[in-house]
Amino acid sequence: MPPEPAARAGERTRPVRVARFANAAIVVLCLVGSVQMLVLIGVEVQRLRHTEREVARLESEIIALDHASHDLLEIAGRAADAGYREQLARRQGYVFAFETRFVGPRSERVPVDTNPDTNPDPEPGR
Repeated sequence: MPPEPAARAGERTRPVRVARFANAAIVVLCLVGSVQMLVLIGVEVQRLRHTEREVARLESEIIALDHASHDLLEIAGRAADAGYREQLARRQGYVFAFETRFVGPRSERVPVDTNPDTNPDPEPGR
């Protein structure tokens, strides 16, 4: 006996519904995966930009440190020069024992000849 038409129709519709559900699930998974990949790509691009900025900052810092190192090597190379050492000490605020130091704003400072060889009487009035 042939199967009834209603039973035959029910058997046919069940595999079609499963296939449609599977197709819909696959499409939803693909969309979710695509959105996730776009988010991950955005995060990685942001991380790359941050890394590139940090590398540029560090390279400029290295250049500044190289210049500072060169300046320090130049100062160390002139360590045997007594006049240069005196100039550095005066820039740092040091004076000889026979000198009087006056502290004021930098704009009011006037260079004075305090060399004991050229100024025989460092304290006038004595």
